[in-house]
Amino acid sequence: MSHLKPSSAARISAPSPTPSNASASGAKRKRPDDGTPNIVYSQPQETGTGSHIYTQLTYTVEHLRANQRWMSFKEITDYLNVPENDHQTRHHLTELFRSNNPQNRIAYNPADNTYRYRPKFEIRNASELKGYLQNQKSAQGLSVKDLKDGWSAVQDELKSLEDRKEVLVKRNQKDQQARTVWINDPTLMHKMDPEFQNEWHKIQIPPNPDDLRNSLLAAGLKPSSAPREVVSTKPKEKKRKAPRRGGKQTNTHMANILKDFSHMRK
Repeated sequence: MSHLKPSSAARISAPSPTPSNASASGAKRKRPDDGTPNIVYSQPQETGTGSHIYTQLTYTVEHLRANQRWMSFKEITDYLNVPENDHQTRHHLTELFRSNNPQNRIAYNPADNTYRYRPKFEIRNASELKGYLQNQKSAQGLSVKDLKDGWSAVQDELKSLEDRKEVLVKRNQKDQQARTVWINDPTLMHKMDPEFQNEWHKIQIPPNPDDLRNSLLAAGLKPSSAPREVVSTKPKEKKRKAPRRGGKQTNTHMANILKDFSHMRK
């Protein structure tokens, strides 16, 4: 067997397993035209019906919230620019507007087929606010932010109610805007006698807290700053039960049959 020289072996190149489409100049060769036409397959159209419907629902909620009045279905569809011949969209909107879902923010009046924004609290004026606060079982206050959702003029009307002593209002320190409102009974508001007020304001509080504390202790009173007495309660030790000795004997009717092991008791 003859051996090739290294120089001659280097000149011999192995054949490529797949033919290359590139020409010697590096340009890509074109495939031969076999006469078969190129077919372009159509893609499904992106209709986006679901997202479109919920977008229309969002616009409706914002529109009703801004107007705060009952509107007919025609007024809403005219605002949304929904054509009358678009029966599918109008049907879906009707189902969404009349949904019993608790998250639905649209109220429906079947008497005249009208719609209105549904806030967190059905309170839109001063009389409805007083009625709600009087009928609730607890004395819990209402957030003015939640009231503003369906009552845009709540800040101004709360000021009038507060001046008439009909409600109690907690305000922010920065902008003095009402934050929380409670019911109030004006019949319980009494004027203090001017002489009592003068005597009250004559009482001077010591500027030093330690002096005030000592004065209370000297009068036999317990100041609020007194340390709280902690009573340590140790858990009671449980008594151990004595081991049971003896016991009620059973099977006495078989005493003549069973073997007696009583002498083996410890």
